[in-house]
Amino acid sequence: MSEFECENKPLRNIRVTGTAKVSAEPDLAIITFNISSKATQYKSCMDILYNRTQSLREELVSVGLGRAEIKTTRFNVDTNYEYDKQMDKRYFRGYKATHDLKVEFPFTPEYLNQVLNVLSYTETQTSFKISFRISDPEPLRQQALANAIKNCKEKAEILTQAAGVSLEEIISINYSWDEVYIRPARELCEVESLASEAAYDITPEDIDISDTVTINWSIK
Repeated sequence: MSEFECENKPLRNIRVTGTAKVSAEPDLAIITFNISSKATQYKSCMDILYNRTQSLREELVSVGLGRAEIKTTRFNVDTNYEYDKQMDKRYFRGYKATHDLKVEFPFTPEYLNQVLNVLSYTETQTSFKISFRISDPEPLRQQALANAIKNCKEKAEILTQAAGVSLEEIISINYSWDEVYIRPARELCEVESLASEAAYDITPEDIDISDTVTINWSIK
């Protein structure tokens, strides 16, 4: 988007918006787990959830992940009702609980395979999701901003050359850090745990960071 103003005013100006996108390979893998349990008694429900959680922790520790790295993201306990359409009535069936956990680690295909092979035999009856992100996106943010400014100037020079005028001083630069867009870490897969000794061929796609800046120049 650009705006070219060339009216008979004391100050003539041109305002141009530049955009840029940079990409990089993700260097962190994130696995999120959802452990759940149901039972008619509250204590039984909590015991099942606790045992499954501890089992998962032990499995992750067995491949070198520290217990402190296994974080709880959500914990919920609720009553469990079942609705009978014919009777138009809800029946109390006990309790249900969920414990969501997350672990992240430096990504290499070899190590991720180790983790997945352990999880393929998990006894926790849990599903999990894998996603990826960049550990330090700040250098990419700076590169995206620099490229957006360069793109903005190139557009302005094309417009002014075509119009037979020239760029002078910068009047203003409009930019907000809120405009920086980092494509969220991609969710690669959601799987149910099942026994397998397969070597997973996982190549995550690049993470994109986009930025936009608008510059207003005086022209003559």
